[in-house]
Amino acid sequence: MYLKTFPIAGHHNADSGAVYNGRKEADLTKEARNLFVKYFPNGKNELILDRDNETNTQLQRRIKPGAGSVLLDIHFNAGPTTATGTECLVNRKDFVNKNSMSYRMADEISKATSEILGIPNRDVKCESTTRHGRLGILNLGTGCAVLWEICFISNPNDMKQWDLKKEILMKKIAEIAAKYDDIR
Repeated sequence: MYLKTFPIAGHHNADSGAVYNGRKEADLTKEARNLFVKYFPNGKNELILDRDNETNTQLQRRIKPGAGSVLLDIHFNAGPTTATGTECLVNRKDFVNKNSMSYRMADEISKATSEILGIPNRDVKCESTTRHGRLGILNLGTGCAVLWEICFISNPNDMKQWDLKKEILMKKIAEIAAKYDDIR
């Protein structure tokens, strides 16, 4: 049986996401997604990628994640230049159940990112803490769904660490995602 993993660049060509100091979140998330693909272990898992020209709504209609799938929606956070760290978001159900696959994978991703980049771990948060209240991408029925804020695009040190260690980080994150597919 082929398991499906969905590494999603959180923004697309027509939606730059956060922009700071000449850097666009959309470009950074596409770079992170492509590194994830580069380092994802070959084998049984089928990778389903987003398309750089499709909207989030188009993506959600096209992909068909099932209970045996892993979805990782990649983002960069933004705030004051003093804001720092990494965090992951999961849906309400998975946030309440700390033993859920999504919560466990999110926790592992946050810890690994913090350790590799040397930035604070802002922990796993519930989607209800966002300005949207509910994030559709986390509620598509996947076995494991995580929205990952790698670091702050607005923090010079966070971005310096990303630039220096992105290959190491994305290799580790690809390994973590593959492990959660293996748990099926």
